[in-house]
Amino acid sequence: MAGLTALLSFSNCDKESSEMYGVPWASHAIKGTVVDKATLQSIPSIEVKIALPDSLKQYFPYNNEWGNKTDEKGEFKLANTPILYGEKGVPLVVTDIDGEANGLFETDTVYADFKNAQHIGGGKSWFQGELTATVKVELQEKKAK
Repeated sequence: MAGLTALLSFSNCDKESSEMYGVPWASHAIKGTVVDKATLQSIPSIEVKIALPDSLKQYFPYNNEWGNKTDEKGEFKLANTPILYGEKGVPLVVTDIDGEANGLFETDTVYADFKNAQHIGGGKSWFQGELTATVKVELQEKKAK
């Protein structure tokens, strides 16, 4: 009886039904621009990092500091980021790390919200593409003391 059941079970597994089982997944990314709040000019060499709470660092032992720097156009992208659905979204700490090279700017925390993320790619397989949240950061220039 067990052999007959196994034989009948395999005969019912075609390509379409085998794709129904598993866990669909998508990668997540955060991209954006950093500009001077007063002039709206882009700012290169600004560090943008996810502010991963200490309580979650144990779950990301190999990469618990997702970060990148803005390019010459003030643009950045953080790929394969963890999704921290909080009340405000994913917290990002934005820091001027190049000294006086592009002016001095205050550190700020902004939030990337995936509620209206752009969905790119995917298909009928388990990989559902990439969800990309976009943020615009306006940094305040530091006041001279």
